[in-house]
Amino acid sequence: DHSFDPPPSRAANDPTGVPDFPPEEGCGDDFQPFNVEYRDFKINPLPKEPLELFQLFVPISLIQSWIEYTNSWVAHLLENSVIDNWNTPLSEQSRILQWEGFSTATAYVWLGVLIYLGIHRELTIEDHWKAPSLGDQRPLHSIIKFMPLHRFQLIMRYIRTFDYTKLDVSDEGDLPKTFQAAEEWSNHIQKVSAELYLPGTNLTVDECMIPFTGRSKETTLVKGKPTPRGKKGKLRTEVPLSNTQSVVVHLLKRLSTQTHHVFTDNLFSSPQLFRLLRRLGYGATGTARPNSGITTEIKHIKETGKLPDGKRLVYNEVLQIAWKDSSVVLFLSTVHSAAPLDRTLIKRKLPAKRGTKAEAQRLQQVFNGDSFKMIPIPSVAAQYNVEMNHVDAVIR
Repeated sequence: DHSFDPPPSRAANDPTGVPDFPPEEGCGDDFQPFNVEYRDFKINPLPKEPLELFQLFVPISLIQSWIEYTNSWVAHLLENSVIDNWNTPLSEQSRILQWEGFSTATAYVWLGVLIYLGIHRELTIEDHWKAPSLGDQRPLHSIIKFMPLHRFQLIMRYIRTFDYTKLDVSDEGDLPKTFQAAEEWSNHIQKVSAELYLPGTNLTVDECMIPFTGRSKETTLVKGKPTPRGKKGKLRTEVPLSNTQSVVVHLLKRLSTQTHHVFTDNLFSSPQLFRLLRRLGYGATGTARPNSGITTEIKHIKETGKLPDGKRLVYNEVLQIAWKDSSVVLFLSTVHSAAPLDRTLIKRKLPAKRGTKAEAQRLQQVFNGDSFKMIPIPSVAAQYNVEMNHVDAVIR
């Protein structure tokens, strides 16, 4: 179980905005848990046909605007005798000269092919259009019947889902060009999602990488991620939080539903964020880093790895918990009160890696030759694990 493993290290210039606050001194003596009444999520009636559901998120009107944006962009390039943003000169062999425009039906076919490529992986895009032959066994992909490779690549190169004349690149500190380009479709997706799905009490905020390998200054490399290279977003805020923490507040404020219990990993969590969420009417639970603004005592416990099992410090607004798993795990919560005392039985497999000799001996004592064991862990850790796994399953 790697639920509480530390995240991969990040470079000093990483734009993610990891919390980095000095430790706090002292603690309170009258912590009262924030009460969040549980309610389940609700899904409103969906269209009967899958295509109709898909077209709610990608309606014909949206596709038609893409066609206008794309044709305008191609015309602009040809008028200036270039083939791209970098003003590469047009030549007689340039593929853009083969551009004939495209229809709504062609756009939907192109989207279908794009989705297919994401599901059926090959070493290269071109491999999807290669037919099997004697001595070369390979799958025959049905997409070749609907769109030739050169047509797919031409649309992929020049399609625009935004009006290039309206991008504001004068001050990209507010919203980088890449995200301005996605804003129109993103707003539509969020609007439709809010109409179809009403979230329940428990929400999870987690980060993921948007796969991207092209040339862009917004591209970020985070080693150890399933998708190591891609794009991450940042938002500016007047609240004294890191950029990444501000995303949590921004997302919650966009919801029209009642109060929530939000779960975050240690990329986001800090006492400052959780206090703010509590004042805004949201409960919060999450793991924490030593540099997230936790107290000096809890920070020392994390760094030394020594503590009584289930050590907690009571604060007036945020409960700070240190629990010894394979290593010391730090939790923050405004909802769980007797967190270190409440236990939940979970099934744990015997780890393949036994660590140090002392750790291996401890595992032998706990598992006693069994391949798995029902082990009581703090309920705050059990609930956190369940909620975060929901997001991890979607990302995988």
